[in-house]
Amino acid sequence: MDVIWRGKRGLTWSQVLPEVVRIARVASSPTVVVIHAGGNDLASFPLAELLTLMRADLDKLPGFFPVMRLVWSEMIPRLVWRGARELSAMERSRRTLNQRISCFIRFKSGVVVRHHRLEGDNSGFLLPDGVHLNDAGLDIFLDGLREGVVQALHSLEL
Repeated sequence: MDVIWRGKRGLTWSQVLPEVVRIARVASSPTVVVIHAGGNDLASFPLAELLTLMRADLDKLPGFFPVMRLVWSEMIPRLVWRGARELSAMERSRRTLNQRISCFIRFKSGVVVRHHRLEGDNSGFLLPDGVHLNDAGLDIFLDGLREGVVQALHSLEL
């Protein structure tokens, strides 16, 4: 099994589809695609517009891979949302987006990773910037991604 990791700090949603195209050029099939993106756009777009854009792009992904299972990694809380005026409004938007995109992914037979241990007061798992995870937070986050990939591979009967 080949693994291609395209982690990109500061990724915005407009960069997701081009990254998937790059991966599709070199990936073998079957493919598990893990997406953790959108958080950097939450303060920049109206929520309804971002949801529409994300659903449209996510709908395109199966066309790039003969056999694919999508894993959606839900956005985790932050202490700082760049460009945001009100933290509580951002938290409501984050929860709404997670709920709606997660339902969409499940409807498309994808896998949803909810990072339960990083929900609520996760300040002990964040770097001082209030955005990025520290080593302990990354361990929890990556363990969640691993579990999502295992679940996706099982659903592909591999």
